Amino acid sequence: MKQTAATALISIAILTLIGITGFLFIQNGASEEEERPAAAGEAKSRIQPAVFDGVGTIEEPSGTMNEAKLQFFLHEMTHSKVYAEDKWGEARPISQENIDRLLEVVEASDFKDRAYYRRTLEEWRDGDFVNAVDVHNKIWHLHGGTIGKATRLMTQEEEAAYIQAHFSQ
Repeated sequence: MKQTAATALISIAILTLIGITGFLFIQNGASEEEERPAAAGEAKSRIQPAVFDGVGTIEEPSGTMNEAKLQFFLHEMTHSKVYAEDKWGEARPISQENIDRLLEVVEASDFKDRAYYRRTLEEWRDGDFVNAVDVHNKIWHLHGGTIGKATRLMTQEEEAAYIQAHFSQ
C-alpha cells in the first residue's frame, strides 16, 4: 500500500514537472538557436547602435509590462553577449533604445528586484557587459531553466556573427 502511494506521488510530480516545462517552452516561443563552441570571450564589449537600426525594439507601454516580461526582455538581450549551447526566446539587441525603454519601465515600477534591474541596465548603458552571463543565468534560473545555461561571454567574433545573423537587414 505504501509503495503504491509513493509510486502515485512520484508519477504526479513527474507529470506536473513535464506540464510546467511544456508551458514554459510554449510561452517562451521555443525558438532554438545553435551555437558553435569557441574559446573564452572577452570581459567587455561595447554597444554598436549602428548595427541594430531599431530591429527588435521594445515598444510595449511601461504601464503594461510586468516583472516577468521585463525579465524575458533582459534575458533575450543577453543572447547577443553570452555563449550557451541552446538559446530560447527572441533575439533582442542590447540597443540604447531598448536599455532606455527598460530603464523607464524599471523606474516606474515597484518590482521586487528593481535595484538589480536598474544596476544591470545602467552598466549596459555604460557599455559594461561583464554581468551578462550572471544576468542571463539568474533569469534563466528564476524561470526554471534546464537547457541553455550561459557558460561565458562570447568572443568578439561570435558576437559579430550573432549580430549579423539576427539583426542585419
